Amino acid sequence: MNKILVLGGGSWGTTLANLLAEKDHDVSLWARNLKIFNKVKNTWINNKYLPQYKLSKNLKIISNLKDAFSDVDLVVIAIPSKGFRSISAKIAKYLDNQKILIASKGIENKSFMTMSEVFIDETNHSKKNIMVLSGPNIADEIMRKNISASVIAGSNKKSLNHISNLFNTEFFKIFLSKDIKGIEMAGALKNLYAICSGLSDGLGFESNTKAMLLTRSLSEMSELFKKINANPLTLLGLSGVGDLIATSSSKKSRNYSFGKLLGKGNSSRKALGMINQSVEGYRTLEVLYFEKKKLSLKMPIIEALYEIVYQKKDPKKCFLKFIHESGNIDTAYD
Repeated sequence: MNKILVLGGGSWGTTLANLLAEKDHDVSLWARNLKIFNKVKNTWINNKYLPQYKLSKNLKIISNLKDAFSDVDLVVIAIPSKGFRSISAKIAKYLDNQKILIASKGIENKSFMTMSEVFIDETNHSKKNIMVLSGPNIADEIMRKNISASVIAGSNKKSLNHISNLFNTEFFKIFLSKDIKGIEMAGALKNLYAICSGLSDGLGFESNTKAMLLTRSLSEMSELFKKINANPLTLLGLSGVGDLIATSSSKKSRNYSFGKLLGKGNSSRKALGMINQSVEGYRTLEVLYFEKKKLSLKMPIIEALYEIVYQKKDPKKCFLKFIHESGNIDTAYD
């Protein structure tokens, strides 16, 4: 693979592009707003999202979308879910037979589509050329070369191996999966439960509460996976429990931080304003709340969170309520 294009100048897109550039790959990073980047000698700095890091001198920062696709073999998309359909529609005319790696996490409002489903809907791109990336990946930690891992899912094993080799380093490891639906759904859903984890901390609860909360979260997600024909075992991997642990405990997690602010008495609007970045779980919560009703699913944690975030009900009362509405079965048995 000769040329790679990363779409998205946020912390995650910048981190992925920089990782590839440090391996001497031919990488271009497209950003809608070039003003967030400063040129310092031969390197770049993402002044808004990663201001403390100098980016690889091999990385090219570009703004012209048409020119960005010239001779590109792999396109990595790291755009927030709210703008994903729009960017997919814009690039459809530039697509040929490129491999696509979707690193965006989220579910589209109203349609309940995953990002790969949105991409296919807008571009009609071949499914065999589409892969998804997810995992417990705090961008700042990868920039500091902390040991990390992620998972790529797709239908073409040869392509999966090739892409994983592009990313693998001594500190960053890619694992493989065939469960595209499960990987994407896990990556989107964990944001909601990370909000709950932050909420728990904000309310002053401690380790026992969080352990209970996260295990019940996995139980809720498993029931949903059965309904949508995703593999519940995927939740035991990096995109499931792995991402859930990382996102539910890191102060760098916007979803966790949003929940913690709610627990401390801030309104949803105020908490979003204080974070001042995209909080994926906020949007995903609303669409999942109504989708679970269509699927006739009981998801007490999601119901309680919806009441807190969208109906402005008392966080502590709602939090305690879900515990008593969760039934009395631990792991499922006959």
